[in-house]
Amino acid sequence: MARREKKKQEVSLFPFLDILACVIGNLILIITAVVLEQVDTKPMAEVVDREANLAKVAKQEQQIASLEKELKRLHAANRTAHSQLERIEQQIEQAEDNLEAARNLLARVPKNIPRVDPALAKNKALLQKKKQELDAAISKINADIAARKKTPERSIALLPALVTPFQAHSLIPTSGMFIEVHKAGITIFPAKQFWPGKTAKQVATQAIARDATVETIIQAAFKDANKIVVLLVRPDALDTYQTAKSRFDRFQQAHGEELEQKIFNNPKSPLFSAELTPLRQRKLYSKIPLPGEGVLPVDEMSL
Repeated sequence: MARREKKKQEVSLFPFLDILACVIGNLILIITAVVLEQVDTKPMAEVVDREANLAKVAKQEQQIASLEKELKRLHAANRTAHSQLERIEQQIEQAEDNLEAARNLLARVPKNIPRVDPALAKNKALLQKKKQELDAAISKINADIAARKKTPERSIALLPALVTPFQAHSLIPTSGMFIEVHKAGITIFPAKQFWPGKTAKQVATQAIARDATVETIIQAAFKDANKIVVLLVRPDALDTYQTAKSRFDRFQQAHGEELEQKIFNNPKSPLFSAELTPLRQRKLYSKIPLPGEGVLPVDEMSL
């Protein structure tokens, strides 16, 4: 027979470790309880209460600042309302004084109103009519003044209107226009009695002999004995002047007989003589020396 093997006897430490773990856990629990008992919880509670109180105080301070701001606004509104109330009271007092004065005046008004004199009423109507006439005359004068203040045309009246027996028989024109004669040519200034231009026109020296505007101006002066063209001659423009003068002289010679007029051909004139009435050829242009050199600005010709 085989021999039975003996089982090994093994020692187990598990029950001991369990007991040891339980003992350690109990010790830890006891130590924690003892430590918690020794810790003072009152300061911590005070800290928590202090923070809550600080938050509450900050909120209350904000409310106080808002209330102070509202109080200032109410004070300002109160002062404004008070000043307005004082003004209203002063106005009431003034109105009461005015009412009292009106009552005093009313008390002095006679109860029986006197009748209006018909003559006075008639005089009043006449005065009103006279006033209307004066107002109309003043309006007319103002209109004349406004009309005289308007910018005149770029032409010139050479002589005032005559009311003597020599009127229209002295062969002196009463209106004219300007043409500036300078080195580069001529400048024709606006004058609607002579030509329809609205702005000054420049004509070169070599174009004067055939320019249509110059012809229009010459024809206007030729057809109306009261018109004349005035050549304003610069010192450096003698050649240009000779060109312009030749243009006028050729027309003058071609129409010499038509330009001849009798002088003092007016029976009412003390110089009138049917047999001895002289003849003279009317000039279409005249010249005036203009100092300085260059082209005259257009605004200097405003009349």
